[in-house]
Order: sequence, then C-alpha cells, then structure tokens
Amino acid sequence: MKKIARGYLLDLFLISLLFITIPLFFFKLGQSSLVSFDEAWYADIARNIIKTKDLIHLSWNGKIYTDHPPAGFWIIATSFKIFGISDYSARFSQALAGFLGIIFLYLLGKELFNRAVGLFSAISLTSANWFLFRARSGNLDSFLVMFFILTLYLAIKASKNSKFLAPFSISMSLLLLTKTLVPFTVIPALLFIFWKSKITRNPKFKFYLLMPFILFLIWFGIQIGYDANFTQHYFKIGLSGVEKSLAFVENLRLIKVYLHNGIGGWFWPGFFALTLGLATLKKEFIILFVFFVSFFLPFLFSGEGHIWHLIPLHPIMILSFFGFSYFILGKVTKSKRLSVVIIFALFLYYYVPQIQKNWREYINITAYVSDDAILSKEASRFSEKLYVDGDFVPTAVFYSDKQVGQIQRKAKQLKLLFSEENSFILITHQWRLDGEDIPPDAYEIIKEDRDKVLVVRK
Repeated sequence: MKKIARGYLLDLFLISLLFITIPLFFFKLGQSSLVSFDEAWYADIARNIIKTKDLIHLSWNGKIYTDHPPAGFWIIATSFKIFGISDYSARFSQALAGFLGIIFLYLLGKELFNRAVGLFSAISLTSANWFLFRARSGNLDSFLVMFFILTLYLAIKASKNSKFLAPFSISMSLLLLTKTLVPFTVIPALLFIFWKSKITRNPKFKFYLLMPFILFLIWFGIQIGYDANFTQHYFKIGLSGVEKSLAFVENLRLIKVYLHNGIGGWFWPGFFALTLGLATLKKEFIILFVFFVSFFLPFLFSGEGHIWHLIPLHPIMILSFFGFSYFILGKVTKSKRLSVVIIFALFLYYYVPQIQKNWREYINITAYVSDDAILSKEASRFSEKLYVDGDFVPTAVFYSDKQVGQIQRKAKQLKLLFSEENSFILITHQWRLDGEDIPPDAYEIIKEDRDKVLVVRK
C-alpha cells in the first residue's frame, strides 16, 4: 500500500510539473480576432447549439452543417455557457484540450514505458509547432488529439483491468463523434491492444467495445433522416481527394513536408525511433507503429492532405523517440539514472530552440482586431440583411450574429445587388464601389476600417 501511495504521489508531482506549460496554451489567447475557416465558422456553430438547444442538428448561417460530428462543438458551446461569447472563450476549450492532451500523453508514456519517458514526451509535445498553434485556435484538432491519446491509454488500461472499460468506451465514443471518418484509424491499434488479452473473456467487454459504434450509428442514422444525402457527404468530407489522386510518390513527399514542418526538429528522431522500435518486437513500439501506419496510409491516396491533418501523429512520434532512446540507453548504460540524465539532455537539445520560436510566433504576439471583425460588429446594430464582398463570411456571421450573404467577385455583381435590393448593409471596398460605378447617393458609409467600408443602402 505504501508503494502504491508513493506512486500516486509521484504521479501527482510530475503532473503538477506540466502546469508550467499552461502559459503556452492560455497566455494572450484572446489577443486576436477569430478568422474565417475555421475559427469563426466553428464558433458560430457552437453558439447556435446554445440558441437552438439542439445537440444533434448543427447549423450555420441559416443552413444545416454536416461536415463534422457534434462532440467538438458541444465542448465549445460549454465554454460559451461558462465564460460567455468571446474570442477567448471560443478558443478556451481547445487550449484546455491541448493541455489535457499532454497530461494524457504523460499517462500513456508511463503506461507504455515509464514516468520519465511520459514526462519528457508530454512537455516536448508543446514544442511541436502545429500542435501548439492549433491548440491555441478555434478548431477541432486539439480535441481529436486529446481523445486519440486518451482512448489509447484507456484501452491499454482496460486490457488489464475491467474497471477501465467504461471510461475507455466513453472516450472512444467522443473520439468517433469529434471529426469525420479519421477517428476510425485508431481501430487497428485497439485490435492489437486487446488481442490475446484476458479481458476479452469478460462479459462486459463486448458491450463497452460496441457501445461507441452503436452511439455513432444512432447519430449517423439521425443525420440520414435529416438529410438524404448525408452518407455521401460524410464520406466525401472524410475521404477528401482520395478519388482524385493516386500519385503515391508525390503524396508521400507532400505528407513528409507537412509532417516535418508541423512537428519541427522531432521529425527525424521520431521517424527513426518508430522504425527501429518496431525491430525490437516489443508490444509498446508495435502499438505506436500500428497507429502511425493506420493513420498515415490514407494520405498516400489523397493529394488534399494538409499540415494540420497530421497533428495526431506528433505525440506518437515524440513518444516513440523518448521510449526508444530510454530502451537503447538502458541496454548500453545499464543505469536507469544515467539513462534519464541523457534523455533529459536530448529533451533540452530539441525542445529549447523550438519553444523559443513558438513563443515568438504564436504566443507573445501583438494584439490584433481585424477590420472584418470591427465592421461586422458594427453591422450587428442594423436590422437589414448583411452582405459581404469577400471570403470572410464566417467572420461576418460570428461577429454580426446575423445571416450573411456573399457577393461573388464577378463583373457588375455589386451593381446588380444595388439594382435588386432596396435595403441592405454591405461590407466592401471603396474602390469596388467606384469600379462598378455605384453612385455615392445610393449608399451611406457607416464605418471605415483600414481598406474596407461598411455601407447602408439608401
């Protein structure tokens, strides 16, 4: 009992050390305006959940939204309910998920290897460029990473102890309901974790394993009833670009560039650790490798992958590096303490320059309120329909809290709007009004900011 108590106290102490990273997630979090696609877009969807009190049918700008499942938006809406609607609260839950993600990575590292590997991996993840950047922005990526890590950790615990089956099932359910299709890439790793485990003989195992899929199918069926084309849309979003490109070599090069730029200096250490760790045939390394491959492979069939899509691989690569380093050092030095000292030195070598760069670029930034946000807030005072002349509809929708129409950048589109609509407000540019020969007596400028103007139709 004393040994168990000491273990819990040590875990609490090491987790408390992770709190030194909190400024990386929350400092100056609301310093800049939400941007269109995805921040303002997702924030408005979450706000609509509060308005409609409908947790299943998502909506945006007067239309249904079915690109992603609702779990991430539930979490953002919860942040709005607690803190009110603001730039800060639109990003708070994502930053919190990022921080919780590193705590769960510590636990996963401890479970697979030991506490030292878990601690260094957890702190190191905060220096992965795009992990930190997206954890500080209003999107779904940090939720996805958090639930991936937590699901893997709880699966490993559940494979040994049935009391973790229920938490595993809950985490898996939320994972499947966070983003479209990509959460299912965790299944091969889960199958390997539970393979030959005695827990599979437990009568509760099948129930808890199937429950996430049942809940997902219930949600999926509801969406089909709401939108007959939902199935096609779901796979179109989840398999974006797959049918368009079978250029495997080009796709591989693109993924390599994205992954390298996204994780920074951890790329090559993580890559070699994953590869060499597999050669040990140890279960810990095989779990990480199986997840990496199952997540990575779909991108070989698509030319539309993006740098943020690969963020869930960042913790896997970093954990592999520290786990393999500790494994090799243990064989060479025969000393646990010396091994810890060496991997601490490796941690500092990679971590310090990256976190300094991230602090300058993503965190300690100058306050910035966009002209789109300023003019859209001003537009909220008017009852007329709002149009925008540009690609910032989500920003206009969020800050005006109105349905917004978009003017296409085609010849005479503004002139057509002024000839057809009797009353409206519009965010555009003065040179656009002049270029389409809109007479000055046809509108009144309500507010100007930088190169944009908010006008009302007279």
